[in-house]
Amino acid sequence: MTLSSPFCRVGRKKPIQFVIERLAPKNYDTYVEPFVGSGDIYFKLNLSPTIKAVINDKDDMISNGFKILKSNPSIDNIDRFKSKSIEEITNFVKASHSSPIDKLAKIIYLLCGTFGSTGKGKIYKSPNIETKLRKIPDYAEYMKNTKVLNQDYKSVILNNNTSNAFFFIDPPYEKSKDLYKDSIIDYEELAIVLSKVKGKFILTLNDSPDIRRIFNKFKIRGITLEAEGNKGVGSSSRKEVIIKNY
Repeated sequence: MTLSSPFCRVGRKKPIQFVIERLAPKNYDTYVEPFVGSGDIYFKLNLSPTIKAVINDKDDMISNGFKILKSNPSIDNIDRFKSKSIEEITNFVKASHSSPIDKLAKIIYLLCGTFGSTGKGKIYKSPNIETKLRKIPDYAEYMKNTKVLNQDYKSVILNNNTSNAFFFIDPPYEKSKDLYKDSIIDYEELAIVLSKVKGKFILTLNDSPDIRRIFNKFKIRGITLEAEGNKGVGSSSRKEVIIKNY
């Protein structure tokens, strides 16, 4: 069973998950995602239980969400999350919570209920998270061989740099200032780090002359993402690149 991510996130890779799945290498024993975000690709790849996975995000909300998910919190009494109004959700996310399930619910509300799925600002819609929470045991089972980190991306790559590793790398794009906790990436430095990767990697970024110049030593393929049909982030068609070293 292939699971869909319970988390929403600006810049998520759901629109091209089938493309990444098709391009991913067939054989590897370690999967590493240094900028996991919503984790769409991590779930879409439906990793074998024998594959060691390392997922990382500098945003505490993201990393804590995955850590709670892996801990398999009790789903007793989750009917209370059905059909919540925007006002009820707003009051819920403003409150402090001690139970793991409530902390996870708050994270999902913030990521899936805020404008552009940035996790910031006011709740503007009422996501149905009850169906997501019911799948917690399945998520926890899938994550048994997964390590969840909250580190700098460079250390994550360096510490897992083996010939049998597959890295999916989806850093903040150009002009994404303030959309993420650490939105400024030194792409020249990233290119140097990737040049030393012993395994295989796929990197996704926005398509621009600077990006193509910086990563011109690797294989670059252009792709167009269609508009998502709502106002705000992701509301217009955009060109991206898929960059590989194999």
